[in-house]
Amino acid sequence: MPTREHEIPLRLVQNQPAMAPALLESLGFEVPRHTEVLNTSSVLTNCDPKELNSDGAVVLRDGTTNVMAVVIERQHGYDREKHRSWPAYLVTLYVRLGCPTMLLVLCPTDTIASWCAKPIRTGHPGFDLEPLVIGPSDTPRIIEKEEARKLPELALLSARAHADHDPEALKVVVEALNSTTPENRTFYYDYVLAGLNEAARKELEDLMAVETYEWQSDFARKYVGIGREEGRSIEAAENVITFLQARGLTITPEVRTRIESCTDLKTLRRWVLAAAKVDRAEELFERE
Repeated sequence: MPTREHEIPLRLVQNQPAMAPALLESLGFEVPRHTEVLNTSSVLTNCDPKELNSDGAVVLRDGTTNVMAVVIERQHGYDREKHRSWPAYLVTLYVRLGCPTMLLVLCPTDTIASWCAKPIRTGHPGFDLEPLVIGPSDTPRIIEKEEARKLPELALLSARAHADHDPEALKVVVEALNSTTPENRTFYYDYVLAGLNEAARKELEDLMAVETYEWQSDFARKYVGIGREEGRSIEAAENVITFLQARGLTITPEVRTRIESCTDLKTLRRWVLAAAKVDRAEELFERE
C-alpha cells in the first residue's frame, strides 16, 4: 500500500503540474514552448490484459496542441519489474497523446536515483531508455521568495531535499505554504517537517511561529500552535520513559501506552519527577 512518503511528492506534482517541466529544465532538458500544463490520465493501459498504471502523468500544451507529455514515477527501491514497465508507459502515452513523451522519476535518496538512472535495454537497436531522475542532490534549490510563491510545491520539495544543510532553503517554506491553498498546507507542512533533522525541524518551527510572521490565514494558529504543544507532550513522555529505563525499571506495554498517550503537560512533568522515586513504573499512576 502506498505510503505518505510515496504519495506526497506525487501530490505536489498533481497539485502543481508545472513542477514537471521545471524539474526537467533543472536537469538541463529543453522544454518546448507551452501555454499551459495539465494533469492527464496516468492509466496507461493498452489492449493487453496487463494493466499499466503510472504514478502520474502531465501534458504540456501550446493552445490546443500537445507539445510534450511527462510520465511521473516515485521510486523508493530497486524494482526491476517496475523498471521494465517504464518503456511501455512512455510508448502508450506517446500513442495516446501523439507528442514527445518523457519519463521523470522522483527518488528519496541519491543511491536509489543512481540505480533508476541506469539505461533500460529493450534489445531493439537505438531503443534504450535512459530515465530522467531527480534525487535529493538533483532537486532544484529554491531560496528566493518570488520563486517560492511562483511554484510553492517545488520550494517544499527543495526544502525537504536541502534544508538539513542549507538554511536558505528552509527560509522560503513559510512563503511557499502561504502561497498554497489552505486544504494543502497541513500535509505539506507535515511532509517537510518529517524529513528534517532535529536542528532544521526546530528552525522551521521557529519560523512558523505566529509572532514572527504575519499569516494570511489562521493555519499557524490552528495547526502550528497545536503541533508545538503536541511536540512538548511527546518530548515529556519520552523523558519519563528514558528516566525509568535508566533506573532499570520494567516498563510494560500497558505502562508505555499510558505514558505515550498522555497529552497533559502538567501530568507528564509530575511523572518525570516521580520517576526518580518510584520502585515500580506502575507507581506513577498510583500516586495520581
